Amino acid sequence: MKKQKNMRPLCLMLLVTAAPSLMFAASARADYSSTVLADSPVAYYQLNDSTPWTPNVATNSGSLGAAGNGVNFAQATYQVPGAIVGESDTAMGFSAIDTNSDDGAFPTVIPYIAALNTSGSFTVEAWLRPTEEGAGNAQCPLFNCQASTEDYGWDCYQRASTAGSGQQGWEFYMNDDTGYRVGDAVGGTYTVGQWCHLVAAYNATAATLTLYVNGVQAAQASVAGGDGYVPNPSYPMSIGGYSDGTQNPYVGDMDEFAVYTSALSAAQVLAHYQNGTNAARATPYPILIKADGAAEYLRLDHPANDIETNKGTFGSAANGVYSYTINGVAGQPAPGFPGFSAPNLAMDFDGTNSYVDLGNPAVLEFTNQITLEAWIVLDTNVISDPNGEDVIAHGDDGESPDSAVTLELDQIYNGAGTAWYQIGSVVAGTPTAAMYTIPAADLSGSNWVYLVGTYDGTNWNIYRNGVLAVSQTGTGSIAIPDADWAIGVQGRHAHQGGYPLAGQARQFSGEMDNVAIYNYALSPAQVAAHYSAATNGIVQLKASLSGSNLTLVWSSGTLQSATNVTGPYTDVASATSPYSASVSGAPQMFYRLRF
Repeated sequence: MKKQKNMRPLCLMLLVTAAPSLMFAASARADYSSTVLADSPVAYYQLNDSTPWTPNVATNSGSLGAAGNGVNFAQATYQVPGAIVGESDTAMGFSAIDTNSDDGAFPTVIPYIAALNTSGSFTVEAWLRPTEEGAGNAQCPLFNCQASTEDYGWDCYQRASTAGSGQQGWEFYMNDDTGYRVGDAVGGTYTVGQWCHLVAAYNATAATLTLYVNGVQAAQASVAGGDGYVPNPSYPMSIGGYSDGTQNPYVGDMDEFAVYTSALSAAQVLAHYQNGTNAARATPYPILIKADGAAEYLRLDHPANDIETNKGTFGSAANGVYSYTINGVAGQPAPGFPGFSAPNLAMDFDGTNSYVDLGNPAVLEFTNQITLEAWIVLDTNVISDPNGEDVIAHGDDGESPDSAVTLELDQIYNGAGTAWYQIGSVVAGTPTAAMYTIPAADLSGSNWVYLVGTYDGTNWNIYRNGVLAVSQTGTGSIAIPDADWAIGVQGRHAHQGGYPLAGQARQFSGEMDNVAIYNYALSPAQVAAHYSAATNGIVQLKASLSGSNLTLVWSSGTLQSATNVTGPYTDVASATSPYSASVSGAPQMFYRLRF
């Protein structure tokens, strides 16, 4: 259901007098952003940031320093309440594209460091607060082996919290070079929604792996068989899921992750747990961890960088995160676009690894009617990419058959070597879309194009520069629970890598500004009003009276009238400029434009 639009009155009072001819005029600036917001987009991204892009880094406080810094995938949750009792220090939240599957993680990835991957003793430690059971999702909070095969190194899984047909508690593996588990310690328990202290210590001299939960030993296993323990030779470490971002997401919060190049003793492990749970501690928790020799120590208390704030009605629930995006390039210039306030900045997308990840919030899982809206400048090489470029996309989801909703530049040649704008959906492998050949003027590399795609319940529609270009019957927007929304790239799906890794598909190359998503179809009049607000800047409502004949002229908006200056105002049915009416015997009238 479309929400009632806000009114931005542009008022004119007309008095019927004996004068043979009267002329009145009122004017106001048609601000583009205000015009868009008045039509209640659920998501609106002005892309007006001027600060340079910086990655979301988890800082290493351990002895290896910055070499051990981690990089967080987009859509991690920052500064959630931390694990250490009595401290204001915060933690990080981890989730998944689809928490009902075992794919699509948002891990923190730590580059390979040889010093953390020797055949000698080591200890891995973290505070974990799982927010769902681990039995079904095979959640992997701690990972340090080859992602595709689980060869080498070690990894850790969250199993069921209570005894049942399967394993219970936490399971820590050590592997050989074929993925054979030469050490397997499983035990302890946890409570969903509560913090748990987990430590796995490998004593190379004794060839034993000991698992501690909340300060006490929960399991111990010998490390033998296969080719013996073979440390990770080259692959990144990660927390919150596999390092490739595609598998076994951990869903919950994590704090105080540490790796030591020695086996902590039982007394040290207990001291860490007691310190973390005692608000009256004599030694601050991080000092104790560093004193015991942590080489890798991520406190996970940092704020988020590079957030693109949603100014639409869904607010922060639909915020985006920049990835390798060049901030602050010039947006639509004056005098051609006076409706944009100076300085008007835009984002540059390099076609290689830059995009804005919107995640897959529940508030954007709507169906049927939809509008996708953006201002773009296309790079001149746009038709050279046979895979196409997505402007705004939800998915596809990587399944077979797949599903998606996209506003895109389709680069599949149609035999004439041309390319086209396209808005449409793919539902269980069946696509429906409206397509419009891209005019040569749009491929100049310098012209701003106002591009809108809608589904009105029957047709997909493409508008270019405020004018309807093409309509085609089809199937509208659908919910896609296992794929992200994104700007400038195909939305990441549950089986696809992504930031901070390369490999995103259908990347847009060019500039983009003022992106919006609506959960209804903008009307042709609304689309025209948005374009007019950008290009006209000053809107005038002019009235002339000759005898009893009134004529009103305006450049954009919907004409409204009332018999009182305070209203109520109603739309003048079917009124288009110029509008004529007889005022013979009529009382004074007030007119305004609705945008």
